Amino acid sequence: MPYIERSDCGKIVALHSESHHDGAEYLPSTHHEVIAFLDADCDQSEARQALKDSDAELARVAEDLIQVLVQKQVILFTDLPDAVQEKLVARQKLRSLLSTEDTSILSDDDMI
Repeated sequence: MPYIERSDCGKIVALHSESHHDGAEYLPSTHHEVIAFLDADCDQSEARQALKDSDAELARVAEDLIQVLVQKQVILFTDLPDAVQEKLVARQKLRSLLSTEDTSILSDDDMI
């Protein structure tokens, strides 16, 4: 391993454990081009994970923003689409299981 597949410009685009055609190019796994290809793939994986983590953080920011807007009566909780209301209430319930502090986005008078 590995047999390599190159693009038209000569850059490695895939690694294979077996030759897929006659004359397939073999490079040792320690070859600098193979290592660079694998490092680039790791960089993309790390970037994907960072983006995924950022999505979770941004979801919390959006949730907190909605809570502030409801508390300041800029918007009414009931003005949000039903699916959004359900998701926010579900997250509030989950969060209350993890915390003793009151994180309600509804006032005592609000109803769903």
